[in-house]
Amino acid sequence: MDEPVPYVTTLSGELHAKRLRIAELEHILRHFDRTSMDLHHYVRAVEGQPTQEQWQIIREQIGEMVDAYGPRNPHR
Repeated sequence: MDEPVPYVTTLSGELHAKRLRIAELEHILRHFDRTSMDLHHYVRAVEGQPTQEQWQIIREQIGEMVDAYGPRNPHR
């Protein structure tokens, strides 16, 4: 009875896929954390009402973090 056991191979593949997904989510989270901190510091530096140019910068920074589908993937 030297038949291969497919169950072990399947679990190994699933584990590898989950590790890759976790690594990707960690990458997205680091990008989101970095860009949100940049936005936080920029907004704190604005005194009074933001000018049109400052609003544009704020919109661009938010655009780096999110798109129409939620948190932006930094690879797009």
